[in-house]
Amino acid sequence: MARSQMNLRVSPQPPDHPVTALKVLHCGRAEQHKEHRYGSRFPPLVWVFFGRSWVPLPLQCFLIEHRDGLVLFDTGIDTAILSDKSYIKQPIGRFLLPWIFRWELTEHDRIDHVLADAGVDASSIKTVVISHLHFDHVGGISQIPQADLLVSDREWAILSEPHPEREWILKEHIELPSAKWQQISFKPTDDPLFEDFEGIHDVVGDGSMMLLPTPGHTPGSMSMLIRQDGWDPILLVGDLTYQADLLEKNILPGTGDKKTLLESFAKVRHLKEKLPNLAIVASHDFAAEEAILQATDSERHDQVRILQ
Repeated sequence: MARSQMNLRVSPQPPDHPVTALKVLHCGRAEQHKEHRYGSRFPPLVWVFFGRSWVPLPLQCFLIEHRDGLVLFDTGIDTAILSDKSYIKQPIGRFLLPWIFRWELTEHDRIDHVLADAGVDASSIKTVVISHLHFDHVGGISQIPQADLLVSDREWAILSEPHPEREWILKEHIELPSAKWQQISFKPTDDPLFEDFEGIHDVVGDGSMMLLPTPGHTPGSMSMLIRQDGWDPILLVGDLTYQADLLEKNILPGTGDKKTLLESFAKVRHLKEKLPNLAIVASHDFAAEEAILQATDSERHDQVRILQ
């Protein structure tokens, strides 16, 4: 069979208006070491124990209103991590966590409450895209048992490796009996827009929400490209970077695989060269909401078209 028949071909733009809204959901705040966010020449344990500069860290996920149903990109943190002393089973994890993060959480930051504040019942969520399996991104899955949970097969494989908890991937809070996990694999495509990536996954089959492998923070991390007529394209990158401007400046965070992060950074920057108005949105970036407002401002885009 010819390659063009074997590989996926994606239209440059969804043909109509399948996505009606994209919202940032605020799921609490924390503080992290400055070196964690902006990088360091020292190994992580050095700045974890001896770092003295802390910077604020927003905890955010994203709600996409699609004609086929509501989609979440990540689910925030389980606020029980503060109240339940056994939430992290391993003593070393319980010891290290307060050295890495200073939490500012209340019960109200749990995803079902956050959704309710946005006027959405948690039971109406149809699909969740999990950028990666860290506890502050999967913490709400127990509140949305009806939803399909999409995770990359490479990320899921971490659960079968020795001691995934050492990478802050907590099996006991992921492998829930009620959770409807679906492993996705990235399929090759001959669409030149995605030539740098090993493959793609179309979430609903209409080209409006495309998943791309962007490893580095974890081996199976993925991003989601959202395309909607009248908007700038938007790339939700999870924790690939903590700030979009750091990715564009090639400044690595203090954790993750440096070589793989650099490769993913380069792929995302090349994608932005092909999509010059691409809004890069990181999950822990205070600028996320403003970037999305700018990208989805239909009045601004109408004015640009008039000027052209």
